[in-house]
Amino acid sequence: MNKKTDLNEEESSLTKIVDDVSEGINDAGPVFTTEDYASDTESDGKQAVRYLLWGLLSVVVNFGTFFILYRVLKANYQIANVIAWFLGVQVGFWVDRIIVFRHKSNTAFKEMLAFYGTRILTFLIESATLWIGISLLSANGTGSKVVGQILAIVGNYILSKFFIFKNRD
Repeated sequence: MNKKTDLNEEESSLTKIVDDVSEGINDAGPVFTTEDYASDTESDGKQAVRYLLWGLLSVVVNFGTFFILYRVLKANYQIANVIAWFLGVQVGFWVDRIIVFRHKSNTAFKEMLAFYGTRILTFLIESATLWIGISLLSANGTGSKVVGQILAIVGNYILSKFFIFKNRD
């Protein structure tokens, strides 16, 4: 009988802990307040700085993946670039949506498709830069990647700000 009582007491204390944690989570408010999402009133300069700073994360993912695949694993530079691009874009979407533009909507998947669509354009620019740099000019692959990334970053910011994460009334 003692074992049954001990089990009931353990179950009761575990239920209390779970209830307390749940109550704390429910009482904790949102990470960003509604005012934080008012990007229409926020200066373009603040968004641009956040884009550059937080965008470094997707650039690191892109460059890191490219470096590992191209230099370490000796993959073809175009294949390495496609994989690096895909991973960088996925990181970039969530960083841009949540942190940079603080965009709030119920259409994340639709926005992701549009985000990928605009990134295809800048990917083609970057791929052409790599092709010209590596194949035509016999330049360093990393240097060509840097030039391509600079062109892509500028294009991506413009497309994200004015087309993907534009707050609509």
